[in-house]
Amino acid sequence: MKSNKQPTTNIPVHYIIRRYLMFQIPGILILIILALFFHYIVEVPAWSIWLLAGAWLIKELITVPFTWRLYIRPRLSPTELMLDQEGIAINKLDPDGFVRFNSEIWQAEAVDPHTVIEKGETVKIRDIRGMRLIVEKNN
Repeated sequence: MKSNKQPTTNIPVHYIIRRYLMFQIPGILILIILALFFHYIVEVPAWSIWLLAGAWLIKELITVPFTWRLYIRPRLSPTELMLDQEGIAINKLDPDGFVRFNSEIWQAEAVDPHTVIEKGETVKIRDIRGMRLIVEKNN
């Protein structure tokens, strides 16, 4: 039986880095605009702008190890998302029949072949084998 809603962990590192950078771009743009404003309008010396940019870089290097996991968004396959969800038996499952799940009709069979699930009973999806749901009575 499949484990319940475990995220797929094979996320490429370049995906995580790209996601991290996309979240950082607005902050970097604001920093650049403020630096240009203070340098040209307020006439702040260039060395202080470079100091600010260096402090920003150091802040990023310090915080990345703590925030890295936030940029890893677990990917669940459509079948993993169905696990532990509820459906309704549209006919008697003895041990197989049909179940309605999210307005779709699926072929289904009971986890325990000796269990009879009556029409209209709520079932919980426990596994998926091909295009067949493996279900049990929802208590």
